[in-house]
Amino acid sequence: MTDVDPIETVVEQTINALRSGIRDGRYAPGQRLVVADITKSLGVSAGTVREAIRRLTGDGLVEITPNRGAAIRQLTGKDVREIFLLREVVEGLAARLAAERIGIGDYRRALEACLVEMREIVPDLERDYHAHNYNFHQLIYEMAGTGRIQETAAQLSLPLYQLRLHNLIGAAYRRVSAGEHELIAEAIFEGDGVRAERAMRNHVRNSGLAMLDAMETARMNGKA
Repeated sequence: MTDVDPIETVVEQTINALRSGIRDGRYAPGQRLVVADITKSLGVSAGTVREAIRRLTGDGLVEITPNRGAAIRQLTGKDVREIFLLREVVEGLAARLAAERIGIGDYRRALEACLVEMREIVPDLERDYHAHNYNFHQLIYEMAGTGRIQETAAQLSLPLYQLRLHNLIGAAYRRVSAGEHELIAEAIFEGDGVRAERAMRNHVRNSGLAMLDAMETARMNGKA
């Protein structure tokens, strides 16, 4: 039996709490991370918080600048383009592996259920399409059968949540994205890894272009 380091466990819990805060918008781009405030809110030691911040800096989520300390990193257009270029490769591979493993367990049923939910959500603008989009991609990572892909994809995707631009990607894009999900799923159902990878890479590329357009819109409106 492997012993679990309790200190390491607390550090990981702190990292996960900060990541959730970035994803949920509780920590905004450029916001300073004050060790004393985080220590108080999470009930952990200052040393634990400093170690968590150090690791998040290594992940590119936090940056440390002289005379200012640690803050949530602000992404540039160049950052976003590079992230989506890497996501295109990683998620394309995930789709190919998912197609090769479609016959395992309940994967086919789970993907079918995901598509049914998507078709209900797309026309209903009151429902959160982006939560569905997240679940769709998470399922593909799981189907790929390798934790490394899931970890890498999560590391690449998380910084994008801090942009809080999803409200600028409207109903038209929902339909485009959903149609691309259908093409990806169709190739996976047929076990066609090459086509699944190509469809996923096209989808991620288009998502990146939509994100960059949203960034430009926010900049022009004085929101970024």
